[in-house]
Amino acid sequence: MTTPIHVPVLLQEVLDNLILPPAARILDLTLGLGGHAEALLERCGKGARYLGVDRDPEARYLARRRLGDDSRLEILPVAYEDLWDDPRFLAWKAESAPEGFDAILADLGVSTLQLRTPERGFSFRDEGPLDMRMDTTSGPTALEWIAEQTDDSLADAIYQFGEERASRPIARAILKAQREGRLATTRDLAAAVYTVIPREPAKRKGQSDPATRTFQAVRIAVNGELERLAAALESAVRQLRPGGRLAVISFHSLEDRIVKQTLRRLAGIYDGPGRTAPVELPKVVKLVHPGGLAPSEAEAAANPPSRSARLRVAERLP
Repeated sequence: MTTPIHVPVLLQEVLDNLILPPAARILDLTLGLGGHAEALLERCGKGARYLGVDRDPEARYLARRRLGDDSRLEILPVAYEDLWDDPRFLAWKAESAPEGFDAILADLGVSTLQLRTPERGFSFRDEGPLDMRMDTTSGPTALEWIAEQTDDSLADAIYQFGEERASRPIARAILKAQREGRLATTRDLAAAVYTVIPREPAKRKGQSDPATRTFQAVRIAVNGELERLAAALESAVRQLRPGGRLAVISFHSLEDRIVKQTLRRLAGIYDGPGRTAPVELPKVVKLVHPGGLAPSEAEAAANPPSRSARLRVAERLP
């Protein structure tokens, strides 16, 4: 079996902004295929310790193939949102990083592997079952999740997580197809969307496929991607040693908004009504590149999936 090539997004920017002593303690909250891990471990000495976390069994398998049996690396099969009280994490940290982590990385969203594997059901470009689970061993599939929705709840999810203005007619079309037995595959779901927003006019205008926002919304809902993101980032910051840095890569505005607002709040910046905080916010971190970093033109051209990415970095204060 050939390990798929994974081009890590914003790799140079991650390397430039994570401070790595030779014996660094690194926590990778979204190990994926190990592209960032490979580069970060190359920067470290033999005394480093790297904990990679991923809930996707296939990703963990392929990352281990890529990274070999490096004794510095440990991989945990858990979602990062559930990591902080996991006994395996607590035992590893107590033994290997009792003073905290020098660097924590979170590369959010769906991976290229997941998108390009039709059997996973993440993309409408190839036909596959309506699954969309990042952890294929648990939880309802996308098809099962849709079957549990009402017109209103599905429309709300498509609007909230996909920022789709036509969410209500799209939701009705999807559930009509489901009731009539015409909803089983990714292309069936896309076809339901096209009954509301035809594909060809968008294609002629060079716009994104009309099904893109709906697929994003269903995927986010099925995996609960945004529900606990802010809390997970706060937990990650608490795991940093003073001077340690958290780097977060997001791929759409919903993710980035949560990351931005959470890190600003932890930096003591109030974004609420009136812009005047009712109480002084504690400053736990300082923001590195407050506006975030986007891919260079060269990276965006060479690796199109990186075009929407944004990197935000925060450093733990003493």
